[in-house]
Order: sequence, then structure tokens, then C-alpha cells
Amino acid sequence: MLNVIQSKDNPRIKNAVKLSKDAKFRTETGLFFASTPKVVMDILNAGFIAESLFFMQDEYDMYENELEGQPVYIITDAVNQKLSEDKTSQGVFGVFKMKKTDINKIFSADKLIVLEDIQDPGNMGAIMRTALAFGYENIVTSFKCADIYSPKVLRSSMTASVKLNVYKVKDIPQLVRDLSAKGVSTVATCLENSTELGKEKIPLPVAVLIGNEGNGLSEDTINASRYKVKIPMSEQIESLNAAVSAGVMMWELRGE
Repeated sequence: MLNVIQSKDNPRIKNAVKLSKDAKFRTETGLFFASTPKVVMDILNAGFIAESLFFMQDEYDMYENELEGQPVYIITDAVNQKLSEDKTSQGVFGVFKMKKTDINKIFSADKLIVLEDIQDPGNMGAIMRTALAFGYENIVTSFKCADIYSPKVLRSSMTASVKLNVYKVKDIPQLVRDLSAKGVSTVATCLENSTELGKEKIPLPVAVLIGNEGNGLSEDTINASRYKVKIPMSEQIESLNAAVSAGVMMWELRGE
């Protein structure tokens, strides 16, 4: 018989709510929170270890065959509303263990994305989703980037953010210098003193560098890169959205 959680003050529920809102707490515990049936089941099917799964009874009945042996708790509507971020909750939530970063893969990857201070969760999620689609399975992020385990990034990335091998570093310019020294084609997106994308052959291994939505890449990061490129576009538009720029760069430099 499944356990039923009726109280919003249950310790497991309080823990889940804190994980949904507090990036520092996620890092300290090595756990993350997810919601909606599609996201939760996708993460579960990707091999992540569930610490707790919370289902409304009707939703559990739909997925019962896929949940055998899992730590499932049936929740009441009051608890469902406590866990939900909005009024249209779908009655399915989960707390999962994070996967460890494989640092060796970061420095041996043929295709790498380096993100400097991407702060919008929607942009972060879109970049992660595109990266997985184009075979960029290794990602480096600065500490100021949106948290890949935040519920908003999880949803906007369609769970790609937790399927990728992500390495967080404090000093992006130094990382770029290290990659350049190893022979990686580090490619900065910038407007000044740059070549149009596609005009110059850029060999693998490649690291695509994408900067902050408002300020772009820092000067130090640009200076540390081996290549400086810009995406050709109409003179009526000054710049592209960070996620769109990342998608164009990844497609052009995918090496296929």
C-alpha cells in the first residue's frame, strides 16, 4: 500500500518546495525538484534516481505500471497546490539525485558550449535543448548562469539540461585560454574585429562561446578566444536573442 501525504507541513513536502526555489540548497543536497508528468517521467526514464515521487491518485493510476519499485507518495489536493508553481498543476512532482559531472569529457569533447552569464531561464533552457539536438553534449557555464536544475530551465529545456554533462567554473576567460592552449577552436561571438560566420573554416574540436543577453561576452573571454565571428544579418537588427545565436552557431560549427 502506498504512503499518503495529507499535510502541507510534511518534511518531505517542505524539502521539495525548498528545492524548487533555492539553488544553493539544491547544490548543498545534490537534489533537484521537477514537476509535470512529462518532465518527471522523462527524467525517471533517463535513469535518474528518484528520492521521492509525489502523485495525485488519478495521475498515479495512469502511470502505475511504470512506477513499480519507486518511492511514490500519494498527495492530497492541498499538498498538490503547495508543490505547484501555478494554478494549473498536473499533479505530478519528483525529487531526484543530481548526476556528477565528468570533467574528462569536458576537456576531450569534439563539440563544447561555453556559456558566460546567461541569466534568463528560458534562454538557458532553449540553449540546452538545442545543444542536445545538435550533439553538443558537454556544456560549461559560469557561476552567474541560470541554474540548470531550476524548474523553469528544466521545463524550457524539455529536460535536456539534466541530460547533458555540465561543468560550472568561476573563471571563463581562464577556461578559454586553457582550451585554446590545448588546440581547441574557441569561437567567440562578437561584433567588433570579427569575421562573418561561415567565411572561415573552423576545425574540430570546437568550443562555441555565448555571452550574456545584454552585454555579450566579456572582453577577457573574447581576447582569450582563437576565433571571433559574427552572424550575418539585416542592418535593421542589431543583435539576436542569445538562444537563437547559440543555435545558429552550433548548427554552423557542428562539423558534419
